[in-house]
Amino acid sequence: MGCLKINLYLHASINYTRWILRYLVHDGAAQGLQPDQIISTDVAMNNEHIRRSALADLFLDMPLCNAHTTGIDILWASLPMITLPLEKMATRVTGSLCLVTGLGEEMIVPSMKEYEERAVSLALSRPKLQALTNKLKSVRMTCPLFDTARWVRNLERGNFKMWNLHCSGQHP
Repeated sequence: MGCLKINLYLHASINYTRWILRYLVHDGAAQGLQPDQIISTDVAMNNEHIRRSALADLFLDMPLCNAHTTGIDILWASLPMITLPLEKMATRVTGSLCLVTGLGEEMIVPSMKEYEERAVSLALSRPKLQALTNKLKSVRMTCPLFDTARWVRNLERGNFKMWNLHCSGQHP
Protein backbone atom coordinates (compact mmCIF):
# COMPACT_ATOMS: atom_id res chain seq x y z
CA MET A 1 0.00 0.00 0.00
CA GLY A 2 1.96 3.00 -1.27
CA CYS A 3 1.13 6.28 0.43
CA LEU A 4 0.04 7.94 -2.82
CA LYS A 5 -1.39 4.79 -4.33
CA ILE A 6 -4.00 3.98 -1.69
CA ASN A 7 -6.63 4.74 -4.26
CA LEU A 8 -6.73 8.36 -3.22
CA TYR A 9 -8.28 8.68 -6.64
CA LEU A 10 -10.72 5.84 -5.98
CA HIS A 11 -12.17 4.41 -9.11
CA ALA A 12 -11.52 6.92 -11.87
CA SER A 13 -14.90 5.88 -13.28
CA ILE A 14 -16.76 7.64 -10.43
CA ASN A 15 -17.84 11.04 -11.65
CA TYR A 16 -16.25 13.01 -8.84
CA THR A 17 -13.63 15.74 -8.84
CA ARG A 18 -10.48 15.04 -6.82
CA TRP A 19 -9.07 18.11 -5.08
CA ILE A 20 -5.39 17.56 -4.42
CA LEU A 21 -2.19 19.48 -3.82
CA ARG A 22 -0.51 20.64 -7.00
CA TYR A 23 2.52 18.38 -6.62
CA LEU A 24 0.29 15.25 -6.71
CA VAL A 25 -1.41 16.04 -10.03
CA HIS A 26 0.92 13.83 -12.08
CA ASP A 27 -0.04 10.89 -9.88
CA GLY A 28 -3.74 11.43 -10.61
CA ALA A 29 -3.09 11.21 -14.34
CA ALA A 30 -1.18 7.97 -13.76
CA GLN A 31 -4.29 6.61 -11.98
CA GLY A 32 -6.38 7.20 -15.09
CA LEU A 33 -8.07 10.45 -14.13
CA GLN A 34 -8.92 13.01 -16.76
CA PRO A 35 -7.75 16.63 -16.28
CA ASP A 36 -11.35 17.74 -15.62
CA GLN A 37 -11.53 15.29 -12.69
CA ILE A 38 -8.66 17.01 -10.85
CA ILE A 39 -8.52 20.38 -9.12
CA SER A 40 -5.06 21.23 -7.89
CA THR A 41 -4.21 23.85 -5.31
CA ASP A 42 -1.19 25.06 -3.45
CA VAL A 43 -0.74 25.04 0.31
CA ALA A 44 -2.72 27.97 1.78
CA MET A 45 -2.81 30.07 4.91
CA ASN A 46 -4.95 28.53 7.67
CA ASN A 47 -8.08 30.68 7.20
CA GLU A 48 -8.11 30.00 3.46
CA HIS A 49 -7.36 26.31 4.05
CA ILE A 50 -10.37 25.92 6.38
CA ARG A 51 -12.65 28.00 4.12
CA ARG A 52 -11.88 25.91 1.05
CA SER A 53 -12.10 22.66 3.04
CA ALA A 54 -15.75 23.45 3.68
CA LEU A 55 -16.29 23.41 -0.10
CA ALA A 56 -15.25 19.77 -0.43
CA ASP A 57 -17.53 16.78 0.10
CA LEU A 58 -15.23 14.15 1.59
CA PHE A 59 -11.66 14.01 2.91
CA LEU A 60 -9.68 10.80 2.37
CA ASP A 61 -7.02 10.50 5.04
CA MET A 62 -3.71 8.90 4.08
CA PRO A 63 -3.23 5.71 6.11
CA LEU A 64 0.58 5.75 6.23
CA CYS A 65 0.76 9.27 7.65
CA ASN A 66 -2.46 10.81 8.86
CA ALA A 67 -3.66 14.37 8.51
CA HIS A 68 -2.78 15.44 12.09
CA THR A 69 -3.39 19.22 12.28
CA THR A 70 -5.06 19.20 8.88
CA GLY A 71 -7.46 16.61 10.29
CA ILE A 72 -8.50 19.06 13.01
CA ASP A 73 -9.03 21.75 10.38
CA ILE A 74 -11.05 19.36 8.24
CA LEU A 75 -13.32 18.43 11.15
CA TRP A 76 -13.68 22.10 12.14
CA ALA A 77 -14.90 22.74 8.58
CA SER A 78 -17.46 19.93 9.17
CA LEU A 79 -15.97 17.95 6.31
CA PRO A 80 -16.51 14.19 6.68
CA MET A 81 -13.39 12.06 6.43
CA ILE A 82 -12.41 8.44 6.17
CA THR A 83 -9.37 7.15 8.00
CA LEU A 84 -7.68 3.78 8.43
CA PRO A 85 -5.59 3.54 11.62
CA LEU A 86 -2.57 1.25 11.37
CA GLU A 87 0.09 0.28 13.95
CA LYS A 88 2.33 3.35 14.20
CA MET A 89 1.25 6.46 16.10
CA ALA A 90 1.40 8.65 12.97
CA THR A 91 -1.26 6.41 11.40
CA ARG A 92 -3.70 6.65 14.31
CA VAL A 93 -3.91 10.39 14.91
CA THR A 94 -6.91 11.08 12.70
CA GLY A 95 -8.79 8.11 14.16
CA SER A 96 -8.38 9.65 17.61
CA LEU A 97 -9.67 12.98 16.30
CA CYS A 98 -12.71 11.26 14.78
CA LEU A 99 -13.43 9.39 18.01
CA VAL A 100 -13.47 12.64 19.99
CA THR A 101 -16.22 13.96 17.72
CA GLY A 102 -18.37 11.01 18.74
CA LEU A 103 -18.68 10.02 15.07
CA GLY A 104 -15.68 7.73 14.90
CA GLU A 105 -17.70 4.68 13.86
CA GLU A 106 -18.80 6.51 10.73
CA MET A 107 -15.34 7.74 9.74
CA ILE A 108 -12.87 5.07 10.96
CA VAL A 109 -12.53 1.84 9.00
CA PRO A 110 -10.60 -1.34 9.92
CA SER A 111 -9.24 -2.35 6.50
CA MET A 112 -8.19 -0.99 3.13
CA LYS A 113 -11.10 -2.82 1.53
CA GLU A 114 -13.56 -1.05 3.84
CA TYR A 115 -11.72 2.26 3.29
CA GLU A 116 -12.41 2.01 -0.42
CA GLU A 117 -15.97 0.73 0.07
CA ARG A 118 -16.85 3.54 2.50
CA ALA A 119 -15.34 6.19 0.24
CA VAL A 120 -17.20 4.92 -2.80
CA SER A 121 -20.41 4.49 -0.81
CA LEU A 122 -20.29 8.06 0.46
CA ALA A 123 -19.24 9.44 -2.91
CA LEU A 124 -22.21 7.78 -4.56
CA SER A 125 -24.77 8.67 -1.88
CA ARG A 126 -25.28 12.39 -1.48
CA PRO A 127 -27.86 11.85 1.36
CA LYS A 128 -25.40 9.73 3.42
CA LEU A 129 -22.65 12.25 2.90
CA GLN A 130 -24.92 15.17 3.80
CA ALA A 131 -26.14 13.36 6.92
CA LEU A 132 -22.56 12.90 8.12
CA THR A 133 -21.75 16.54 7.32
CA ASN A 134 -24.79 17.64 9.32
CA LYS A 135 -23.76 15.47 12.28
CA LEU A 136 -20.29 17.05 12.24
CA LYS A 137 -21.84 20.52 12.14
CA SER A 138 -24.07 19.67 15.10
CA VAL A 139 -21.23 18.48 17.36
CA ARG A 140 -18.62 21.04 16.38
CA MET A 141 -19.37 23.54 19.15
CA THR A 142 -19.79 20.93 21.91
CA CYS A 143 -17.04 18.49 20.95
CA PRO A 144 -14.07 18.26 23.38
CA LEU A 145 -11.74 18.43 20.36
CA PHE A 146 -12.59 22.12 19.94
CA ASP A 147 -13.09 23.04 23.61
CA THR A 148 -10.00 25.21 23.97
CA ALA A 149 -10.86 26.44 27.47
CA ARG A 150 -11.13 22.86 28.72
CA TRP A 151 -7.85 21.94 27.01
CA VAL A 152 -6.08 24.91 28.66
CA ARG A 153 -7.52 24.00 32.10
CA ASN A 154 -6.31 20.41 31.75
CA LEU A 155 -2.88 21.49 30.53
CA GLU A 156 -2.51 23.95 33.41
CA ARG A 157 -3.68 21.31 35.90
CA GLY A 158 -1.08 18.88 34.57
CA ASN A 159 1.67 21.50 34.66
CA PHE A 160 0.85 22.43 38.27
CA LYS A 161 0.83 18.77 39.25
CA MET A 162 4.24 18.19 37.65
CA TRP A 163 5.61 21.36 39.27
CA ASN A 164 4.34 20.30 42.71
CA LEU A 165 5.87 16.84 42.26
CA HIS A 166 9.17 18.44 41.22
CA CYS A 167 9.12 20.81 44.22
CA SER A 168 8.55 17.86 46.56
CA GLY A 169 11.48 15.96 45.03
CA GLN A 170 9.35 13.45 43.16
CA HIS A 171 9.35 12.65 39.48
CA PRO A 172 6.34 13.38 37.27
